Amino acid sequence: MNFFEHQDRARRKTGMLVWLFIVAVAGLIAGTYVLIMSLYLGGLEQASQQREALINQFGPDTFWRPDILLGVALAVFLVVGGGSLFKTAQLSGGGEPLALSLGGRRLLNDSGDQVERKVLNVVEEMALASGLPVPPVFMMDREQGINAFAAGYQPEDAVIGVTRGCVEQLSRDELQGVIAHEFSHILNGDMRLNIRLIGIVHGILLVGLIGYYTLRIAAASSGRRSSNNKGGGGLAFLGLGLGLMAIGFIGTLIGNLIKAAVSRQREFLADASAVQFTRDPNGIAGALKKIGGLNTGSKVTVAKAAEASHMFFAEGVSELFATHPPLAKRIARIDMFWQAEMQVEQATQAGASSSTPHPAFAPAGAVGFAGSTASSMPPPDTLPPRYEPQPAPSPEQAVEAIGKPTSQQIARSHELLESLPEALRKAAREPYGARGVIYALLLDADFTSCQRQFERLAAEADPAVYRSTIQLHKLTETLPRESRLPLVDICLAPLKDLSPEQYERFRENMHALAAADNRLSLFEWTLQKVVSHVLDPHFGRKRKRTTNQRPAPEDVSTVLSALAHAGSRDKDLVQNAFERGVKATGLPPLELQPWDRTIFSRLDHSLDALGRLPGKSKAKLIRGLAETASADGTITSREINLLRAIATTLDCPMPLIA
Repeated sequence: MNFFEHQDRARRKTGMLVWLFIVAVAGLIAGTYVLIMSLYLGGLEQASQQREALINQFGPDTFWRPDILLGVALAVFLVVGGGSLFKTAQLSGGGEPLALSLGGRRLLNDSGDQVERKVLNVVEEMALASGLPVPPVFMMDREQGINAFAAGYQPEDAVIGVTRGCVEQLSRDELQGVIAHEFSHILNGDMRLNIRLIGIVHGILLVGLIGYYTLRIAAASSGRRSSNNKGGGGLAFLGLGLGLMAIGFIGTLIGNLIKAAVSRQREFLADASAVQFTRDPNGIAGALKKIGGLNTGSKVTVAKAAEASHMFFAEGVSELFATHPPLAKRIARIDMFWQAEMQVEQATQAGASSSTPHPAFAPAGAVGFAGSTASSMPPPDTLPPRYEPQPAPSPEQAVEAIGKPTSQQIARSHELLESLPEALRKAAREPYGARGVIYALLLDADFTSCQRQFERLAAEADPAVYRSTIQLHKLTETLPRESRLPLVDICLAPLKDLSPEQYERFRENMHALAAADNRLSLFEWTLQKVVSHVLDPHFGRKRKRTTNQRPAPEDVSTVLSALAHAGSRDKDLVQNAFERGVKATGLPPLELQPWDRTIFSRLDHSLDALGRLPGKSKAKLIRGLAETASADGTITSREINLLRAIATTLDCPMPLIA
């Protein structure tokens, strides 16, 4: 199953959520109606002297009352629907509001703390390998259990959350396995589904919450009632509160059942993806074994953990319907030797105290498969193959692997980060320096144009940013072309910390620097496209839609023509690459468009339209782009830059191309 099929599957599951929500609401309406009618008819039985007057006022004493059912249905729908909409709106800011509500603390990208640097480096490498902007990381400082989550609506607004126990108690390889698991949720489209699930379950739980407060109000006021009539009314009120609480308990079970039904299978998929990303099953398997071997396990103690239980790496809270598969099943699927090892250990540990964690779940250094004892390991020739350097993937393979970074690409991202000058890395990880890096990347080689650009920055940029740009200029001048866009990715997370006013000034300066020489280069357009696509929504700018028409073949022609021209200046090679790309999309023959001063405005127009394509059509377009880029057997930095901008705009994260 590829990236596009995962996206379509996530959309289908969103549709399933709607149906589950409707069924749950119907059940709550039925339960509430039965409660209301039982209280009503019971009240008639008790008030025999007033029976006729009550019947005249409220209608016949029959259980079937369509008018009451309609009123109950409307009230329940307003409560549940309103609660769901309110909770969803509360989380509309992406993953950050949820991370904060769970007690997360945003880690500074330039943090020097060794524990924090450990997780920041792993997240940074995984993001660069995946072709995603580096997401902010939130540390849950008070949580000693091993757990993590990914949250957000789009990859651009995703955040990674980790418990302190996760970072402190796992090795780097184990932590990389956990982070790879969370990145698979980002790439498979699970995050939007998870947030919508929180909203739906919250609405369902509101009925029980109303019952709880109704009961408290009735209990508090019952002592002040003195007349018999008022006392009967108080008993009815108490009965209403108890009944709604019972219905709410059923709603809680329904909510947990929905979370379990949606979440469990996706955890197996994310585990498998993590192994595929890292090519090291011992990483994520080791993390799961440590969870089983700790008293704290994966427990999350913050009050709001229950509503987000389905988003965690492992079970964070105890629920009737588990949102995650059992640890043993998850480990057995990853590590084929573990199950046999566990059976052997169970036989040798017969009679041991049941309160002692099983040795197979023991922390690193203890006996069992998770430890370092040589005798517990299978023979070397039966171990899963370790990562060995492989030839760089072809351009077509790299683009076809959208959403599926490989271990080679993760290793490449690590090498790329290590190759960056320390001053550039440090600057890219904080807001002032990140602006300086972007400005420095846009400075022209031409002396006259560069002077105009510095004059603009001296007048309009923050003085500290201007000084930073001057210091970074020489470093970016010698930076290899293939390292420039990954460096931009590192800058994106700290740039989200700007104020709206600072971002507007930064955005204006970025466009002014690119236009200083009265022409727009491919790299300048690419940089602006990536930065604006990721940051504009974060600062409340709606993504520009230049057309309301549906995507047309001419839009595909524009994108393929631009990529063909970017790869070569030879007319025959350009035509051949374009025709191969068109054929790969399955479209009828199209006309090659020229590379002229209007190319970037045409690209903007076409990409805005193509962004509306469904997943299957995007997959065909990506195949066409891959065929165009690989037509001559090589891929240039110009092609890589354009491919990256197109993939980002289409919300198809393209893994790092070596």
